[in-house]
Amino acid sequence: MPIIPRIAFLTHYAELYGANLSLLNLIEGLAEYGVISHVICPDNGDLVPALARRDIPVARLPFEWWVSTDRQSQGVAARLIRNVRHLRAITRQIGRWNANVVYSNSSVFAVGAMAAAELELPHIWHIREFGDRDYDLRPDFGSRLARLAHGTADAAIYVSEALRRAKLGHATPSNSRVVYNGVATAAVFDERRTAAMNLRGRSQPFTFVLVGRFRESKGQATAIRAFARLGDRFPDARLLLVGGAGNTGDQGYFDRCRALADELGVRDRVEFWGYVPDPERAFLAADVAMMCSPNEAMGRVTVEAMSTCRPVIGYGGGGTTELIEHGKTGLLYRGGAAELSQCMAHYAAEPDLAERHGEAARVAARARHTTEGYAAQIHNILMVVGLRDDRVEPGGI
Repeated sequence: MPIIPRIAFLTHYAELYGANLSLLNLIEGLAEYGVISHVICPDNGDLVPALARRDIPVARLPFEWWVSTDRQSQGVAARLIRNVRHLRAITRQIGRWNANVVYSNSSVFAVGAMAAAELELPHIWHIREFGDRDYDLRPDFGSRLARLAHGTADAAIYVSEALRRAKLGHATPSNSRVVYNGVATAAVFDERRTAAMNLRGRSQPFTFVLVGRFRESKGQATAIRAFARLGDRFPDARLLLVGGAGNTGDQGYFDRCRALADELGVRDRVEFWGYVPDPERAFLAADVAMMCSPNEAMGRVTVEAMSTCRPVIGYGGGGTTELIEHGKTGLLYRGGAAELSQCMAHYAAEPDLAERHGEAARVAARARHTTEGYAAQIHNILMVVGLRDDRVEPGGI
């Protein structure tokens, strides 16, 4: 007989970026099934009040990542020792909540798996990042051990087929699932379409937008170079760069991008908006969105742009190729600024085509990326992992 899941989610940071926005969508969607959610995060940030507004219990307990850009043995050992020390407080909190499943919201830490093993609870690992390709992060104990750890989870959820292939090769273990992130409810998808339709026919320069934290891997510099190549053919076009440089961004890279826009003579047509909590406003301010990262595991902002009836020009790699149907919901390119600029010119020359592709993009995204569909798939996985009344409850610890 199934019992109600009481999930202890662990997330690796406390800001409202992609992984945590998807976590909030998931918690909201699972609530419709009666699932009771709790969250452990390592520090304070915008996620904490966002959870409080939803009456979700949250505990701020420190823990270490098990990936790093530097795998020197001394640092590896120090992180492991600190995690062992943090583990007791984490298992106590999970026990106080009487949780019956532990859910790690990222692959960059292993303390969730450690806590689940200690408490003899099922563990779900939601793998959202390549790690090495997108953030130059490598497992402390090597990729083989990381793969083994993911394989021992009750379920390992990957946000795209590209990510699953990168982690597992051609193997498809029985515990592995691909579940694309949901970004909004079906009702919100429909509201965004209405908002987009109301803007049809407005008088403004043709506008491109790229949303993402300023990191070299996100490709803002490539976007600026491509935009500059449009040259005199589209002198009124604009480029919006939306994203922060603080916290997990790169202030030095942000400064170089501003200098690049000056150097290429397009500074007056490139707008740096900074961090925007809800990117819907930015997408609606533009005609076409761009995803210039070559190694997106999925690309939440790609789907958010599609939800606002905006076609996306995306780099043809990683999970982006699973989101964009070239020539129907957007355009895919390979290469650098020259190839990207050709796609931008294609839409700038045919605004009606951009509108048609944008509407097709919304239809495709609504069919696959609603919160309801996302939560339904995760709820099915929760049922499969064996939450039955004959499983030992964690009890107080």
